Amino acid sequence: MKRNLLIAITVTAFMLATTIAQAADISFSGQFRPRFQIQEDANDNTSPRESFTTRVRLNAKANVNANTEVFLQFQSKGVWGNATANRNSAEVNDDNADVGLHQAYATFKSFMGAPANLKIGRQEVVLDGHRLFGHTGWLQGAQTNDAIRLDHSAGNHDINFIYIDAIENGGVAINSDRNSGLYVIRANTQGVLGGNLTGYFVVADDDSDGISENQWYTIGARQKGKMAGLDYRVEFYHQFGDGAAGVADAGAELSGAYTNFVRATSDIDRDAQMFGLRVGKTFKNAKFSPTITLWFDSLTGTDDDNVAGNEMGTFNTLQDTGHKFYGLMDQYLASTGAATNYYGLQDIAIKTKFKLSDVNTFKMDFHYFKTQTALDDGDSNTIRANGGGIWGAANAAGSQVGTGALDSDLGEEIDLTFIHKYDANTKIVAGYSHYWTNQTHSLVNASGGTVGNTAADDQDWMYVMIDTKF
Repeated sequence: MKRNLLIAITVTAFMLATTIAQAADISFSGQFRPRFQIQEDANDNTSPRESFTTRVRLNAKANVNANTEVFLQFQSKGVWGNATANRNSAEVNDDNADVGLHQAYATFKSFMGAPANLKIGRQEVVLDGHRLFGHTGWLQGAQTNDAIRLDHSAGNHDINFIYIDAIENGGVAINSDRNSGLYVIRANTQGVLGGNLTGYFVVADDDSDGISENQWYTIGARQKGKMAGLDYRVEFYHQFGDGAAGVADAGAELSGAYTNFVRATSDIDRDAQMFGLRVGKTFKNAKFSPTITLWFDSLTGTDDDNVAGNEMGTFNTLQDTGHKFYGLMDQYLASTGAATNYYGLQDIAIKTKFKLSDVNTFKMDFHYFKTQTALDDGDSNTIRANGGGIWGAANAAGSQVGTGALDSDLGEEIDLTFIHKYDANTKIVAGYSHYWTNQTHSLVNASGGTVGNTAADDQDWMYVMIDTKF
């Protein structure tokens, strides 16, 4: 009797909730994305690591009225059997507490009568293919920001003003002014050279260390389109402003190369650039409709000329999702440039895609990586000599380190990806990647091993993922 009553109450509550949702124009959606992966790092003394990770999302969108929308996105992510996420299945456990709000924002259309929409709250900020601002969607947690965004669109142009509150009080006392914020102005014009032209001006105001004020700027443009049957993208960004905090964050090796460097008082300027070029073509009439894309990215690093001129020369990629650009094994995710010891990065790649059938797609990418700062001539003698040890004076001119001559080569990576469209809501993705580790990569990037170990091993990574959206 009690059981039947409970069932009746549950059904009634569900029907009532559905009726209210329909009346208030509330819609629900979500995602379930488990992924199994095996990773073998660059340390030949470790065994491959296997793990299951999962992302679960439930979205609720309410059209409050003609001018106001509210979006809530609940997310749970974790590693199967990981006790730190309350997922330990070895004993009775009912306290899984890893669910939180990934996004929660309101959108006000034609805000205050102006021809612009205002979005305020926790939100994903994704601009122009994730180049400078993206959600790092491959990661199960992904990236969101506490932000205010104002969007204006008319004719063939869009203008965006975005404020991102990145760090508030730096995790210390409330009366401390340790904050970090980003101010973004973006302007996009459609119909230029067969595509879109986008301009950027970004202010990074970072006082989060409590030692020095660090205000610097990014200005640049991105042109993307299609001409003569070719898909293309070309972009250039320049960074300038304060660089003292960036130098200090780079560690003793770089900061010590500057004469009398003091974080709070040194007049260190930022002078860095990024250039990107992509050209691709899809052969629609050929078997498997192959797409071939040639790719070149160059992010400047800090060299001896920068040190002599009291400049920080390493480009900061802000909030990009490096997984999309610099190899699927995520060797170079750090936006600050730390993954190459602040020597910058050059990525020369060829990317291919084959449509095997209506439901199957195969991708193969090959990357060749280099530091932008030369390590085999006089471009970095002062910095490397200051590092001591394996980067010491004996190696200042690119002499022998372990076996082989020191150079800018960081190694190569190949990424193989197979995508199967299971149905309208689900796709199954499997991938395998291999990184050919070399001496220079071992010196600047731990990759699961130890920085400075010149005998690091190659790396392997594979995964199988199911992605269901509803």
